[in-house]
Amino acid sequence: MSRKPTNAVIAEAVRWFHRFRMKGPTALSPDESAEWARWAASAAHLAQFLRVEQLWENLPHSSKSLRPTQQELDADNYDGEQPLSEWLTGAGTEKSNR
Repeated sequence: MSRKPTNAVIAEAVRWFHRFRMKGPTALSPDESAEWARWAASAAHLAQFLRVEQLWENLPHSSKSLRPTQQELDADNYDGEQPLSEWLTGAGTEKSNR
């Protein structure tokens, strides 16, 4: 029976991946190297790290960051707590008032 990784494990895998991607593994301090070794000693943790790495490799990358403008953000009526399938069918076209 396989176990799903927890959000904390996924978040930690992403944090480590980002750290290595931004600075490289050789830039780790001795404390960080020890922390990485402890964390990655878990097969589940390392598998999640490798999954994050694979996902990154499979993403199409653009040379420029495409961020929405403030006008696009203001016009966006999607509520993140609503299922996307519901919103796409038009059942939720208004932002909730919370």
